Amino acid sequence: MKEKFFWSPYLAGIGLGLTLLASFMIAGQGLGASRAFTVVAGAGMQSVLPTYTATLSYLSKYLELSPLRDWTVLEVGGVLIGALAGVLLSRGFQFRFDKGARLSISTRVMTAFGGGVILGFASRLARGCTSGVALTGGAQLALAGWIFVIAMFASGFLFAALFRRLWS
Repeated sequence: MKEKFFWSPYLAGIGLGLTLLASFMIAGQGLGASRAFTVVAGAGMQSVLPTYTATLSYLSKYLELSPLRDWTVLEVGGVLIGALAGVLLSRGFQFRFDKGARLSISTRVMTAFGGGVILGFASRLARGCTSGVALTGGAQLALAGWIFVIAMFASGFLFAALFRRLWS
């Protein structure tokens, strides 16, 4: 079995902080990802159902620019390319489903998909995702960012305790 390669969390944290700083200095805004999915979904809807999409007040502000000219779309694309490059360079790439011994692959896929949908909806409801609210907001000393981080860790501990039996 191949040895797993993990980055030092301290070096990764420093790298993330420097990336956030560079984002502020180069792009004039912080990190975030949830807006990218809204921009792409809005552009897709506009190309298929332009009349209906024009009536949606929520999407109207996301239809002003092409997705390829939106900072967050470019950022998420860079994250995907960087993640693929990182895993290929570490020679640790393989298709697999990380799951607990008692969990079937189909249940793992369904719970991951369901959790992603809930997280995506919640991030738009909260007007930002983990990276936007916690990292960027926290770096700007925004009270909402710090409240979010505290709530995120508290709920993570709670749900980890509740769902631990699925992973043991």
